[in-house]
Amino acid sequence: MGKTKILKKQKESFRDMPTLELKKNVHTKKFSATKRMTNKKRISKALWACLVDFDVDGFKEILRTHLEIVSKDKISKETGLSKRTLFRMLSDDGNPTLENVAKLLHKICI
Repeated sequence: MGKTKILKKQKESFRDMPTLELKKNVHTKKFSATKRMTNKKRISKALWACLVDFDVDGFKEILRTHLEIVSKDKISKETGLSKRTLFRMLSDDGNPTLENVAKLLHKICI
């Protein structure tokens, strides 16, 4: 019996991508994801949209990203939730209680 050939997918690299240059009169604007993820009004709207659409994963992802940017120690002290509880409730298989979510939302949105 002959050897079975396996097709290997070629790995892509940023080095292989062509470099593009902007036109001379094009102006760019700085983008700060940190600034957007600390904006309480923007976070509140995004979380509300996730609740309305029943998007639990999106809700947890937005909360997780926000908590990565702000101090977890500070939020932990202000909400009365331990850091371990915060990490557990925002993990992929976490299932936070309504009370814990309410404490977090009260701190983040108000």
